[in-house]
Amino acid sequence: MSAPALLCGDLVRPARPGDAPMMAAVEMLTAPEFARFVFEDLIPDLSAGALMSQLYGGDGPDGWRWSWIAEAEGETVGALTAYPTRLLGAVDPQDPAAGRLAHLAGFAALTPKNALHISRLGVLEGFRGRGLARALISAALLRAAREEAERVSLFVWADNAPARALYASLGFRPSGRVEIAPHPRLTRHGESLLMTRPV
Repeated sequence: MSAPALLCGDLVRPARPGDAPMMAAVEMLTAPEFARFVFEDLIPDLSAGALMSQLYGGDGPDGWRWSWIAEAEGETVGALTAYPTRLLGAVDPQDPAAGRLAHLAGFAALTPKNALHISRLGVLEGFRGRGLARALISAALLRAAREEAERVSLFVWADNAPARALYASLGFRPSGRVEIAPHPRLTRHGESLLMTRPV
């Protein structure tokens, strides 16, 4: 797969450890519902963004090693994380977030094996329409081939027509559904689609 054309000055590159705070900031600005649900008020004196920054700075599946950064005008304006699902283990019941993660267990149950799973993707609003999301996904697709994954997967809200159209244009097709029940801490709920494409 060839890299999509970007505007002059735009760049998509692998993340580095120092990118973790900006990766968290992008998520909090583009898709904060799950981050706030899982991390807000989890540990006293640490915000959801600060906890996410620690997570992104680590070596786990959500860390910088499995992430890419989009830059425009010299600033971080987008990020994507996509990890091999073989790295996922069961949630430790002693994890402070275990109870919150149990509410989202439908996602974990539906995530395919031997896949590279796109867990996070966001581009800041003023920089959309420049091909950055497509370029970030294309970087993940190239990594999937190197990881010998059978497919690439992601979840998208069923009512997010623009995102579904983007993913469809890159060869993703719906392959499952999960219903996320309402929760007092969760700002978004409803039907989410699993979309996959072969590598």
